[in-house]
Amino acid sequence: MKGVILILLCMLVASCRMRPVSSGLEETLSQAGSNRDELFRVLAHYEKEGDSLKLRAAQFLLENMAGKAYATGRVVDEYCAFMDSVFRTGHKSEEELPSIYEQYEKQARYLKEEPVLALDARTLTADYLIRNIDEAFAVWDRPWNRHLSFNEFCEWILPYRVSGEVPEEWRALYRERFEPLLQSDSIRTARQACTVINNELIKYSICIPEKSVLPVTLPAHLLMNIKFGLCGDYANLAMFAMRAAGIPVGIEIVPFWGRGNGRHTFNVVYDSDSTFHDFSGAEQNPDEHLIRFRHEMPKVYRETFGKQPSSLAMQCGDEDIPDFFKNPCLEDVTGNYPFIEARDITVPVEGHSDRKFAYLCVYHPTQWIPVAWGRRQGDSVRFQNVCPNIVYHPALYADGKLQLTGHPFLLDTLGYVNVLAPQADTVNCVLSTLYKDAPKLIKLLPSFVGGKIQGANRPDFSDAVTYYTFTEQPTFKYTTVDCRNTKPCKYLRYLSSDCGTGNMADLEFYAEGSDVPLKGKVIGHYKPSLQFFDSGAEAMFDSNPITFFHTADTLSWGGLELEKPTAVSRIRFIIRSENNGIRKGSEYELFYMDKDKWVSLGRQIATEDDRLEYKGVPKNALFRWIDHTKDNSKRIFIIENKKEVWYCKLWKH
Repeated sequence: MKGVILILLCMLVASCRMRPVSSGLEETLSQAGSNRDELFRVLAHYEKEGDSLKLRAAQFLLENMAGKAYATGRVVDEYCAFMDSVFRTGHKSEEELPSIYEQYEKQARYLKEEPVLALDARTLTADYLIRNIDEAFAVWDRPWNRHLSFNEFCEWILPYRVSGEVPEEWRALYRERFEPLLQSDSIRTARQACTVINNELIKYSICIPEKSVLPVTLPAHLLMNIKFGLCGDYANLAMFAMRAAGIPVGIEIVPFWGRGNGRHTFNVVYDSDSTFHDFSGAEQNPDEHLIRFRHEMPKVYRETFGKQPSSLAMQCGDEDIPDFFKNPCLEDVTGNYPFIEARDITVPVEGHSDRKFAYLCVYHPTQWIPVAWGRRQGDSVRFQNVCPNIVYHPALYADGKLQLTGHPFLLDTLGYVNVLAPQADTVNCVLSTLYKDAPKLIKLLPSFVGGKIQGANRPDFSDAVTYYTFTEQPTFKYTTVDCRNTKPCKYLRYLSSDCGTGNMADLEFYAEGSDVPLKGKVIGHYKPSLQFFDSGAEAMFDSNPITFFHTADTLSWGGLELEKPTAVSRIRFIIRSENNGIRKGSEYELFYMDKDKWVSLGRQIATEDDRLEYKGVPKNALFRWIDHTKDNSKRIFIIENKKEVWYCKLWKH
């Protein structure tokens, strides 16, 4: 087979009078199988036309096509059909989309088929590639892309795909929709053109789920009406819309959050003054997006179409490397963002002297994730452009897996490496939380001020007595209130403020001398939330702090109708939260990191809420919890002055 390929390559060189065939083209042709003739036909087409620039563009696409693929099959078709139906909800409120998607998630658990992987080299036709090239050239020489060199044009405008989607004819579809927005003579730069189209995309009402049901990139035609998707879907949408109009826009990624879970995908525009400006498709305009996360992203990489000589995949030789870095189309662009305040650091590494490369990892609730690499120099390695205020752990990669080396460390904002090596000295400390409060929920706290907890003997609460008024913002912990008004009441409720929409997780009423919450018929007056369709008033009385009462209107209420009037002596409640507190009756285990392993400090069952005392805790260590009652691992923290200091942020993109 290899001999046949070489013969065909020689024929191609002779007929097309080109420079020697590149290794990239040879690799693509070796994957093409019976589709080689289609790929040859693209080159022959532009050779016949005598268009040397388009011929070079075709070469670029083919040389970098190897390994690019997309998912197909019945399960993919079913998923795309469902997403299309979600996009075309018509009369349905977009607030309903999360619940619709959640229902499909439950249904999708029974899908047994796996997607089939199809290689571009084996499936793309000459006609498809020729049309893509011609249409890309048709939008070159716009005011906002005249600064592009040919090589830059090949990366920023020419590619027929933007991610791992099924290749399809998308340029004309998107150009007809978005290019008319750029008719003004005042639009001269790429950033200006990008902002105009993104402002149109921002009009789309969007909802971002926590995850995709299938690891499938949505095709271009579905994204035209998108109302619901991951951050990568909106990044792809912006790419299609802007590249179709000749705006040089790319995709960049945070491989994993340094202070939270998951990765993040966003856009970048290459402006007419050769500067780069981040933005979020359909969400934020240039320079409004990434700065929010300045101390939360350890590294930033650009996903390119062409192979990058500086990538680890192109430099590692025969050395095995982590999966993320096996992509040769990754460019480290962390240095393009000065507000990140990235630092170059040198750290020691031990063992596996045959390994040429070492890695920096950030913590996932169950494992360390590599996000940066450096070339080893003896027993140390230098990492370039590393984001501060994040906890890292150095590692090597051997025998197909990461192997931690040395101690974890906190890189502070001054660039100092604070090694987290447990000391022999110990302290006793009282811990109260499992992880940091979510910033999105913190924004809800002011809306509680003015809310009331009341009792009454009339169902309309016209004779209400107020047990408690939220005069200040509550905490995310259980709160107990002693009642001064002991008048027996048949009806009990929580009444939201004039700017609150429920957001109460648990509400318990106690009679004098009783430790058992009062029971009754759940009542209420509120407009049900479409966003949280199962968050009615019942959620306040299910003894589950994860569920919560949520409404679509303010001044709404939920409560209980008791069998008979009862004097309430005590109230206990907790507002909507991430349920990150220590809970009475739950079993916890505290660990600290000792070089490459987690060491247990023992299991305990909490005897009260928001308090768990541990004795003999080593100083200067890195810690994590496991909640055995919920079978849940939590994020890392350190202990300063006997209190938790969290190096995490809950972010779900």
